[in-house]
Amino acid sequence: MVLFVGFFKANAQKIYRTGDGHMMMMTMLDSLPVKAESHKLALYLDYNTKVLNGVLDLKSLSTDNLEINAMLAEEEEPLILRFTGTILSEDFLSMRHDPISFNWLVTITYKGKSYQSSFKATVTHVEQGIKMSCLISARGQVLVDDTGLNSLVHGLDKTIEVQFSQLVLKLE
Repeated sequence: MVLFVGFFKANAQKIYRTGDGHMMMMTMLDSLPVKAESHKLALYLDYNTKVLNGVLDLKSLSTDNLEINAMLAEEEEPLILRFTGTILSEDFLSMRHDPISFNWLVTITYKGKSYQSSFKATVTHVEQGIKMSCLISARGQVLVDDTGLNSLVHGLDKTIEVQFSQLVLKLE
């Protein structure tokens, strides 16, 4: 029993998670620009596999468009958007490094439908006193037809620009 608890604790420390990540989305709605953002992006990074998983309830989005805000508020069920991708760097959390930029293939899932998109990602080393961490940033486009969001919000442009940044602590 002691071995099982100790094993679980050691593995549990290999996952970094945060529930207050920031995501921004920009698109056009009926030929007018619309920006939406949320500070409720949950991220999970497995230090062993370098797989980053993100979860966002689209109902947490705040926009500069009253109609979209009302549509999101009227939805009874959560509108869960998930994404996953592998960070293409071996030891970005265990040592100092120059910024690492790469094309990041991300699988996005919304309402049971999955598709892939390529994002431009950068992992930047950040000094924080005696601790080290990294800032993971990504930006890219998703096709509205792939997402199914056009059934929720009518008049959306063909693409949505997405970007997020999140500070990830060094593996101890």
